[in-house]
Amino acid sequence: MSTTETTTARARSADTRKKQIVTEFRRSEILLAATKVFGAKGFDGTRMDDIAAEAGMAKATVYVYFRSKDEIYEEAVEQALAELVELTEQHVKAAQDFAGRVNAFIKVRLSYWKEKQALYRVISTVNRETLSRKRSLKWQKVVVDYLAAMFAEAAVQGEIEPQPSFEAAAWAVMDMIRGINDRRIVHYERPSEEEGRFMTEFILKALGYRRP
Repeated sequence: MSTTETTTARARSADTRKKQIVTEFRRSEILLAATKVFGAKGFDGTRMDDIAAEAGMAKATVYVYFRSKDEIYEEAVEQALAELVELTEQHVKAAQDFAGRVNAFIKVRLSYWKEKQALYRVISTVNRETLSRKRSLKWQKVVVDYLAAMFAEAAVQGEIEPQPSFEAAAWAVMDMIRGINDRRIVHYERPSEEEGRFMTEFILKALGYRRP
C-alpha cells in the first residue's frame, strides 16, 4: 500500500470512528431523556415528541437512531439491567462467603431499583401486557440462571444442601425481590437493610445453609 493509500485508509478509519462516537453519544442522550420522560409520564403517556424535546433534538433526529418508542424503551431497560448486572457482580465477588454473596445480591437489587423507582414503575406497568411480560421473563431468566449457578456452586462447596436443580429457588428469590420493589411503588416500605437481612436469613434457611 502506497503512502497516499495508507493516509486515505487512516482518514476513513478515523471518520468511521468519529461517526460511531457521535452515534453512541446521541443514542445515550436519547435514552437518558426517554428514561426521564417515561418516569414522569409513563410509557403510554410518552410521545416521541416528548423524548425529542427532553433530549433537545428534532423528532426526525430521534428517528435516525431509533425506529419507535418501544425500541427506545427496550434499550433503556436493557441498559439499566446491564448496569445492574455489573453492580451485582462487583458486590457478589467482594463477599467472603455464601451468606455474604446472597446478601449482596439482594441489597444491590433493592437499592438500585429504589434509586430508579420511576423507571421501575414504568417497567412494572408495561409488564402487565402479555407481550411485555414475555420480554420481562426473558430478561429475568438471565438473572435466574446467574443465581441458580451461584447456588449450585455453593452446593458443590458444601455450603448449602445439594438439589437436582436450583432454578425454582432462584425464581423464588427474584419473586420476593420484585414483591418488595412493587410495594415501594405505593410507598409501603421497611428499611432496605431490614428487608435485606430478613430475606437473606429466610433464603439461607430454605437452602439449608451450613454456617462455617
